[in-house]
Amino acid sequence: MTAGIIHLVAPTARLLPVKVFDVNGGSCLWLIVQGIYYAVEQGAKVISMSFSMRQSSVELQRAIAYANSMGVVLVASAGNEGQPIVVYPAGYKQVLGIGSTDNQDVRSTFSNYGSVVALAAPGEAIVTTYPQNRYAAGWGTSFSAPFVAGGAALLVQLNGQITPSAARQALSQAVPVGQGLGAGRLDLARAIQWVY
Repeated sequence: MTAGIIHLVAPTARLLPVKVFDVNGGSCLWLIVQGIYYAVEQGAKVISMSFSMRQSSVELQRAIAYANSMGVVLVASAGNEGQPIVVYPAGYKQVLGIGSTDNQDVRSTFSNYGSVVALAAPGEAIVTTYPQNRYAAGWGTSFSAPFVAGGAALLVQLNGQITPSAARQALSQAVPVGQGLGAGRLDLARAIQWVY
C-alpha cells in the first residue's frame, strides 16, 4: 500500500521493495537493520520506513547513520499513539519523522506529535493500491510517510546530486499548521521551488 502512495507522488521512481515484516506485521531488529543495509547496497536513494518502535537501538542508529552517510534520504512514520512521544527510527536526527493530518490540515487524533515530527502529510482514508489488483483505504502515519518519501524521490529525480540534508530542508518548506507537527504539512511545490 505504501508503494502505491510513493508511485502516486513520483510516478517514474524505481521502487525496491525490501520486506522485513512477516504477514502478521511482526519483525525483529536484526531484519530491519539488515533491510536498511541491503537497500543502501542496492543503490536506494530514499528509504521509506512505515513502522516505529519505542526503544532506540545502537545497531539501528548505526544503520541509519550509514545510510545517511551514503547519501540516502530517510523518512519514517512518527507513530500512532496520539501522544508527544519519541519513537524510532523517526526520532533520529538523520530521519524525517512524519505525522498525519486530515484533509483540513488538522492533526489526526492518532498521530504522534512534538519533537519526533519534522513535518506532516495526509494520513486519513488514503486510497492506494492493495494486493490482488485492488484498492483500499488506510489510516495512520504509515500512510503519511510515503507521501514525503515520494516527494524525496521526486527531488532526487530532479537533482541527482541533492544531499539528504538539502532534501530534508526542501521538504520542510511546508504549509505551517502548528499542532506539534514540525514544519507543517508537506507542500511539494514549495519543496521544488526551494531547490530551484
